[in-house]
Amino acid sequence: MKIVSIVLALILTAVTSFAVPGQSIKMHDLTFNTTIEFSAPISAGLDALLMVHPKDAKSGVEKMSITAVRFPADAVGTGGMSDAELLEYVKTVFLATSRPGTPVERTFLARKVLGEVLEKSIPTPSRAEVYVVSLKTGAKVVLGFVFAPDFAAQAGQVITEVEASLKE
Repeated sequence: MKIVSIVLALILTAVTSFAVPGQSIKMHDLTFNTTIEFSAPISAGLDALLMVHPKDAKSGVEKMSITAVRFPADAVGTGGMSDAELLEYVKTVFLATSRPGTPVERTFLARKVLGEVLEKSIPTPSRAEVYVVSLKTGAKVVLGFVFAPDFAAQAGQVITEVEASLKE
Protein backbone atom coordinates (compact mmCIF):
# COMPACT_ATOMS: atom_id res chain seq x y z
CA MET A 1 0.00 0.00 0.00
CA LYS A 2 2.85 2.36 0.87
CA ILE A 3 4.46 1.72 -2.56
CA VAL A 4 1.17 2.43 -4.33
CA SER A 5 0.86 5.73 -2.44
CA ILE A 6 4.40 6.72 -3.38
CA VAL A 7 3.82 5.83 -7.04
CA LEU A 8 0.55 7.82 -7.12
CA ALA A 9 2.27 10.80 -5.49
CA LEU A 10 5.06 10.67 -8.08
CA ILE A 11 2.56 10.45 -10.95
CA LEU A 12 0.53 13.35 -9.56
CA THR A 13 3.69 15.43 -9.17
CA ALA A 14 4.78 14.66 -12.73
CA VAL A 15 1.37 15.51 -14.19
CA THR A 16 1.00 18.80 -12.30
CA SER A 17 4.56 19.81 -13.14
CA PHE A 18 3.65 19.82 -16.81
CA ALA A 19 0.20 21.39 -16.43
CA VAL A 20 -0.21 24.67 -18.28
CA PRO A 21 -1.35 27.46 -15.99
CA GLY A 22 -4.35 29.36 -17.26
CA GLN A 23 -6.27 32.51 -16.63
CA SER A 24 -9.82 33.37 -17.64
CA ILE A 25 -10.23 37.08 -18.27
CA LYS A 26 -13.31 39.27 -18.67
CA MET A 27 -12.99 42.64 -20.38
CA HIS A 28 -16.25 44.45 -21.16
CA ASP A 29 -18.66 41.97 -22.78
CA LEU A 30 -15.87 39.54 -23.74
CA THR A 31 -14.14 36.65 -21.99
CA PHE A 32 -11.01 34.80 -23.08
CA ASN A 33 -8.28 32.54 -21.74
CA THR A 34 -4.50 32.90 -21.69
CA THR A 35 -1.76 30.58 -20.47
CA ILE A 36 0.27 33.43 -19.01
CA GLU A 37 -0.90 35.53 -16.09
CA PHE A 38 -1.97 39.14 -16.56
CA SER A 39 -2.95 41.77 -14.02
CA ALA A 40 -6.62 42.31 -13.33
CA PRO A 41 -8.14 44.73 -15.87
CA ILE A 42 -8.02 48.36 -14.71
CA SER A 43 -9.66 51.46 -16.11
CA ALA A 44 -7.60 53.18 -18.79
CA GLY A 45 -10.14 55.90 -19.59
CA LEU A 46 -13.72 56.14 -20.74
CA ASP A 47 -14.90 52.59 -21.63
CA ALA A 48 -11.27 51.41 -21.81
CA LEU A 49 -9.67 48.61 -19.82
CA LEU A 50 -5.99 47.66 -19.61
CA MET A 51 -4.10 44.69 -18.24
CA VAL A 52 -0.38 43.90 -18.26
CA HIS A 53 2.07 41.00 -18.07
CA PRO A 54 3.84 40.40 -15.77
CA LYS A 55 0.86 41.14 -13.57
CA ASP A 56 2.80 43.47 -11.24
CA ALA A 57 4.76 45.33 -13.95
CA LYS A 58 5.02 49.12 -13.84
CA SER A 59 3.90 51.12 -16.87
CA GLY A 60 6.53 51.12 -19.61
CA VAL A 61 8.33 47.98 -18.41
CA GLU A 62 5.63 45.38 -19.01
CA LYS A 63 6.36 42.63 -21.54
CA MET A 64 2.81 42.78 -22.91
CA SER A 65 -0.42 44.68 -22.46
CA ILE A 66 -3.95 44.16 -23.70
CA THR A 67 -6.25 47.17 -24.07
CA ALA A 68 -9.98 46.80 -24.73
CA VAL A 69 -11.98 49.90 -25.68
CA ARG A 70 -15.74 49.47 -25.95
CA PHE A 71 -17.89 51.59 -28.27
CA PRO A 72 -21.69 51.38 -27.83
CA ALA A 73 -23.87 50.48 -30.82
CA ASP A 74 -25.13 54.07 -31.23
CA ALA A 75 -21.53 55.34 -31.62
CA VAL A 76 -20.70 52.98 -34.50
CA GLY A 77 -22.33 51.90 -37.74
CA THR A 78 -24.75 54.14 -39.63
CA GLY A 79 -23.96 57.73 -38.72
CA GLY A 80 -21.26 56.67 -36.27
CA MET A 81 -17.56 55.90 -36.50
CA SER A 82 -16.36 53.38 -39.09
CA ASP A 83 -14.05 50.50 -38.16
CA ALA A 84 -11.11 52.39 -39.70
CA GLU A 85 -11.93 55.46 -37.58
CA LEU A 86 -12.24 53.33 -34.43
CA LEU A 87 -8.85 51.76 -35.16
CA GLU A 88 -7.19 55.16 -35.67
CA TYR A 89 -8.83 56.61 -32.56
CA VAL A 90 -7.65 53.77 -30.32
CA LYS A 91 -4.15 53.77 -31.83
CA THR A 92 -3.79 57.50 -31.21
CA VAL A 93 -5.51 57.91 -27.83
CA PHE A 94 -4.74 54.61 -26.07
CA LEU A 95 -1.66 53.20 -27.83
CA ALA A 96 0.22 56.49 -28.33
CA THR A 97 0.88 56.09 -32.04
CA SER A 98 -0.53 57.36 -35.30
CA ARG A 99 1.79 55.34 -37.52
CA PRO A 100 0.13 53.36 -40.28
CA GLY A 101 0.23 49.62 -39.82
CA THR A 102 0.45 46.61 -42.07
CA PRO A 103 -2.93 44.93 -42.62
CA VAL A 104 -3.39 41.58 -40.89
CA GLU A 105 -6.39 39.28 -40.56
CA ARG A 106 -7.44 37.11 -37.62
CA THR A 107 -10.66 35.38 -36.62
CA PHE A 108 -12.48 36.64 -33.52
CA LEU A 109 -15.94 35.36 -32.52
CA ALA A 110 -16.02 33.16 -35.66
CA ARG A 111 -15.69 36.22 -37.94
CA LYS A 112 -12.70 37.35 -40.01
CA VAL A 113 -11.42 40.64 -38.62
CA LEU A 114 -9.03 42.94 -40.45
CA GLY A 115 -6.54 44.67 -38.18
CA GLU A 116 -3.10 46.25 -38.21
CA VAL A 117 0.37 45.25 -37.06
CA LEU A 118 2.69 48.16 -36.31
CA GLU A 119 5.83 49.33 -34.58
CA LYS A 120 5.66 52.07 -31.94
CA SER A 121 8.23 53.95 -29.91
CA ILE A 122 6.28 55.59 -27.04
CA PRO A 123 6.79 54.99 -24.13
CA THR A 124 9.32 52.33 -25.22
CA PRO A 125 10.00 50.57 -28.53
CA SER A 126 7.31 47.94 -29.00
CA ARG A 127 5.09 46.17 -31.49
CA ALA A 128 1.32 46.21 -31.59
CA GLU A 129 -1.63 44.44 -33.15
CA VAL A 130 -5.03 46.19 -33.17
CA TYR A 131 -8.44 44.77 -34.14
CA VAL A 132 -12.08 45.94 -34.16
CA VAL A 133 -14.36 43.16 -32.89
CA SER A 134 -18.13 43.44 -33.55
CA LEU A 135 -20.51 42.20 -30.86
CA LYS A 136 -24.03 40.75 -31.25
CA THR A 137 -25.47 43.89 -29.66
CA GLY A 138 -24.03 46.12 -32.39
CA ALA A 139 -21.39 47.48 -30.02
CA LYS A 140 -17.71 47.11 -30.93
CA VAL A 141 -14.60 46.49 -28.89
CA VAL A 142 -11.18 47.48 -30.18
CA LEU A 143 -8.52 45.10 -28.88
CA GLY A 144 -4.95 46.39 -28.76
CA PHE A 145 -2.10 44.00 -28.03
CA VAL A 146 1.23 45.75 -27.33
CA PHE A 147 4.41 43.82 -26.60
CA ALA A 148 8.16 44.17 -26.29
CA PRO A 149 10.10 43.03 -29.38
CA ASP A 150 11.89 40.34 -27.32
CA PHE A 151 8.48 38.97 -26.25
CA ALA A 152 7.09 38.60 -29.79
CA ALA A 153 6.86 34.78 -29.83
CA GLN A 154 5.03 34.62 -26.48
CA ALA A 155 2.79 37.55 -27.45
CA GLY A 156 1.88 35.81 -30.69
CA GLN A 157 0.84 32.78 -28.67
CA VAL A 158 -1.29 34.93 -26.33
CA ILE A 159 -3.02 36.63 -29.28
CA THR A 160 -3.72 33.21 -30.80
CA GLU A 161 -5.17 32.05 -27.45
CA VAL A 162 -7.42 35.12 -27.27
CA GLU A 163 -8.46 34.57 -30.88
CA ALA A 164 -9.35 30.90 -30.20
CA SER A 165 -11.12 31.38 -26.85
CA LEU A 166 -12.89 34.75 -27.21
CA LYS A 167 -16.60 34.61 -26.27
CA GLU A 168 -19.37 37.13 -25.72
